[in-house]
Amino acid sequence: MSFHTGSAEEKHSSGRKLALGAVASATASVFKIVIQLLLLPIMARLLGPEEFGVYALALPTVAFVALIADGGLGATLAREEESHSVVWSSAFWVLLLTCSALALGTTLFGVILGLAIDQPRVPLMIACLSFSLMFLAVSVGPTARLNRRKNLVGGAIAELLGNTLGAAVAVFLAIKGAGAWSLVAQYIVTYAARAAVLNLAAFKMPRFEFSINAIRPHMVAGGMLVGTRLGEYAGRFGENIFVDRAFGTALLGSFTFANQVSRFVCDSAGNLIWSVLYVQVLTSKKEDIPELYRKLSRLLGSILLPATFLACAAAPEIADILLGPKWTDIALLLRVFLPTAAIAAIASQVGAVLLAINRFDILFWCSMAQSASRVVVVCLAPWIGLTGMVFGLGIVNVLGSAALLIFSEEPTGCRVRPLLASLAKPAISSAAAAGACLLALQLYPPSMGWTVLSLALGAATFAVVMLLIDRNGLMEDWQSIRPLIRRRSTP
Repeated sequence: MSFHTGSAEEKHSSGRKLALGAVASATASVFKIVIQLLLLPIMARLLGPEEFGVYALALPTVAFVALIADGGLGATLAREEESHSVVWSSAFWVLLLTCSALALGTTLFGVILGLAIDQPRVPLMIACLSFSLMFLAVSVGPTARLNRRKNLVGGAIAELLGNTLGAAVAVFLAIKGAGAWSLVAQYIVTYAARAAVLNLAAFKMPRFEFSINAIRPHMVAGGMLVGTRLGEYAGRFGENIFVDRAFGTALLGSFTFANQVSRFVCDSAGNLIWSVLYVQVLTSKKEDIPELYRKLSRLLGSILLPATFLACAAAPEIADILLGPKWTDIALLLRVFLPTAAIAAIASQVGAVLLAINRFDILFWCSMAQSASRVVVVCLAPWIGLTGMVFGLGIVNVLGSAALLIFSEEPTGCRVRPLLASLAKPAISSAAAAGACLLALQLYPPSMGWTVLSLALGAATFAVVMLLIDRNGLMEDWQSIRPLIRRRSTP
């Protein structure tokens, strides 16, 4: 891997491009969430539970295959100079062949599944959904090129257009009586539109050349990335089985929901910072990486720590307002899973550096160990009870995050102590915010209005305490961000 050492003017322009891309990506993520929140009740009313059920039988197979279809090349190719045509061309042909084979295999599995469950519509649905794998194959190269160019705007536009068109097609077809096929069309249109935009932005005709040796390093690193995804998937599946056996389906619902909410909230912010850090590391000087990592991790911590601490403080009230009285067990789960998920998301940012320097094996083994440890804790649930299991999972998350940071110190140069020092004051301020919110919630009976006011008081407390104890840190943050967001005074 080479590190860029361009002029100050080039660095300034590159930084502004990256900042603009980060804003665009954040906007696309928020827009995607809003679309899903609006679309779910509309489609539920138009389709009904039976049509959703048929779609639910077809989607998991394709979704699982899509998890591994790119072989991790989408992330690792961004490390490669675009002039190395044999690498990019070889990767394209491998992806095209692999996704074609996976699409065919998934289609054949759909036929067997349809016969086994006596659902005649499922095989054709799976066959149509499998076609999305081809759009995935032709999207990997352009995505990697855009990342290498620090152009996150192209990907953001692709996400916006894909999700908007997919939602529009789904609603239109549902109104016309297409049933579950409207959801199938949404899935395919989303992938197709995304692929079209990405290729318009960064298409490059592959050459008729192939070398397995040229892409072997990418396949190894990508294989570890896919292995990490599969390990996490298998771990979550095993956790759900043992939780169901130990506590029943009702508690499993709360457990799954709390896990999903915690991961979704933290990953939504964490993935954005991860992408920015990854593309920045690819073209930065090696000695600049530790400080860049520390600043971006602090930024993420300053977002996630107050958000999750406040959510912990008001978890019972929020759960009662949004979910109703049946979700009585979820408050404890959220109070443990939210902050530990935030810690894990902050720690996992070092994975972007590890991937960029081709040392992703460290994150892979730490992730495998953490997933296995979580399953062990859940297996002990009949003896340690619900509370013991929940806190045990939280401890595993924290210890796994610590292990990742410690083992990554030497190869990345990103030291744990400076990171912890930069996060200490945001953590103290977040704890003060949570305390103020808890005190406010005790003053009056629970209500939506008072809960919102209590959360606002907590947020204000965080801001005040940060100003009091970390004014220099805030000024440093501003000095780091300002060059990226201000307009240049000259053309």
